[in-house]
Amino acid sequence: MYFTVKILISAIIIATVTKLSEKSPIGGALLKSLPLTSLLVFLFMKYEGRTNKEISAMSWDILFLVIPSLVLFIVLPILLDKGWSFALSLSVSTVVMCFAYGITLKIMT
Repeated sequence: MYFTVKILISAIIIATVTKLSEKSPIGGALLKSLPLTSLLVFLFMKYEGRTNKEISAMSWDILFLVIPSLVLFIVLPILLDKGWSFALSLSVSTVVMCFAYGITLKIMT
């Protein structure tokens, strides 16, 4: 039951942000840039009885793993602006991002 509640809360937030972003692209970008998933994870962790130390560790891990995800947001618009197709741009950006994740994870471990 608890897992279902977590899924419903997450789905409602995603649907709300998507709907709001249709009315205002900048507002949508702002809402999408907020760490809503991380906030939910922290709340769920606290509710499940995790310690502040565990939540802190999760927060640090998320911080370091956000960095390689930013690669996608750098590479994608560059490729699109160069006239590449959306599918190819997204594919290449995703591959580059995955390499960035791999490098970051090697550094972290």
